[in-house]
Amino acid sequence: MGLSLYYRFKAKVDTDAARTLVRRLHAAARKLPFDDVSAIMEHNPPEGKYVFEKCEVDLRLKPGDRFLSRKRADGKVEHVEVPAIHSIWFDVNHPGSETATFGLATHPPVVIHREDIIRTASDGIEETLLGQGPTVEFPTRLRGWYSWSHCVKTQYASNPRCGGVDNFLRVHTSIFRMIDEAKRLGLTAWIRDDTKYWRHRDEQKLVAELERWNQIIAGVVGRLADKVAEAGHDAVAPIKDRPDFEHLEAKGVERLKREAKARRRKKGKREA
Repeated sequence: MGLSLYYRFKAKVDTDAARTLVRRLHAAARKLPFDDVSAIMEHNPPEGKYVFEKCEVDLRLKPGDRFLSRKRADGKVEHVEVPAIHSIWFDVNHPGSETATFGLATHPPVVIHREDIIRTASDGIEETLLGQGPTVEFPTRLRGWYSWSHCVKTQYASNPRCGGVDNFLRVHTSIFRMIDEAKRLGLTAWIRDDTKYWRHRDEQKLVAELERWNQIIAGVVGRLADKVAEAGHDAVAPIKDRPDFEHLEAKGVERLKREAKARRRKKGKREA
């Protein structure tokens, strides 16, 4: 739970051109104020010919894997896991933020997917059994493309122990600049974030929205922590690591009350 960025990009290029693009993105990242930029890594290249640092990934989900949306016959939407074949990428690390990855990967044109089973229990609650339904062929529409998709949570880079708001701005806006560079290099790129910064690119509005997120998350976590404590347990959440957590919590509780009141008033006007 936390303020995040979502981005993806793609290019219809061959392997050598994909490597060149990632190399240029890597050079751009090293000029930005990220705390650390890893070496470029590569997994499963064509014919086993590595150009970058060899990375044997022994994980169920590996860099470059994607999840694509699929509309079912009943109109509901589920997500299909699409494994990467050849991946080229590097990691970007910054205090308080999740790791951001940038790269390109190839994917199969078709994957075999097991549908979810979605059913409604007797109490009216909908239950989803992931991957328990019949198998279907799912066209990825990625034949001939090198592409990448990633989500990174940046909110907790604003923790005063990590450098506060200035630290958050460095990582959040630098990721946007990376996507700008991807577009400049000719990739088809897309980025969104939970603050709507992608719409206005106004740092004052970004900071105001960050403050709202910090307060609301602290307010919600504080409420949950009280309930968890009643059961004899401790709640663990990144927002609680802040030295000003209790101040944010108090602000968040008040903000939640105001926003709930505003929603009720708006609903009442619609129903009138």
